Amino acid sequence: MQLPETTHQHQSALADYCRTGKYSAIPGVREQHVTQYRRLVYNVVDDMLQSAYPLTHHLLTTREWNALVQEFFSNHPCQSPQVWYMPKELYEYLSPKEHKLKNKYPFLLELLWLEWLEVELFMMEDRPAAYTTIGDLSTDELVLNPEHHLQQFQYPVHLKTAKQLTPADKGDYFLVLFRKPDSGEVNFMNLSPALVAMLEILQEGPQTMDALIRQCCAAWQLQLSPEIQAAAHAFITQSLDNRLIIGFKSKH
Repeated sequence: MQLPETTHQHQSALADYCRTGKYSAIPGVREQHVTQYRRLVYNVVDDMLQSAYPLTHHLLTTREWNALVQEFFSNHPCQSPQVWYMPKELYEYLSPKEHKLKNKYPFLLELLWLEWLEVELFMMEDRPAAYTTIGDLSTDELVLNPEHHLQQFQYPVHLKTAKQLTPADKGDYFLVLFRKPDSGEVNFMNLSPALVAMLEILQEGPQTMDALIRQCCAAWQLQLSPEIQAAAHAFITQSLDNRLIIGFKSKH
């Protein structure tokens, strides 16, 4: 049922006040009590942001964090109807801006994005895949966990605490985040570019370990060697253990 226009206007006025703190008379609302609405809504937003971005919250000073939350709360009209999704809008709010925090912490956006990816993977809808956990690593085709995300960063925000990062750390870093199918726990693995290529091949469909190694060597123009085979075998074995690779293609 559509709300009357006046009701919608009054709700919008109250929402604007909760965001900005600038009050204009609203029918049915007592000015002496309205500050409680803003305090309650602000606390919900602050709590959600702290829960989504604990590493960023720990990195920033109390003054920096409070100023950022107040700025976001006041200036950004959140769009998502899902409360858990709201923290992503902080990342989207900061991304296009010239901001003093981004100058002080050049890795800030990547840290926020890493933290948000963990939330998003944890909350994402299931992506079913047909597989079996029983198979022969030397002959059977491997099935990649479909609940994963490949990511490249310029700073090792996944490897070092944020307060330890310096401009000297800037480079090329690769990782994969994935959700374990049984527990729902979100893990990550640091990757080399060659291992990224291996996972990208598996994204296209199941492959045997031998075919996977040969395709990667061909793509990187590498001579297949015992060292490469051993490294690939170790990675695939580890990936089966931690469920980045969830199993083998079912034969039925």
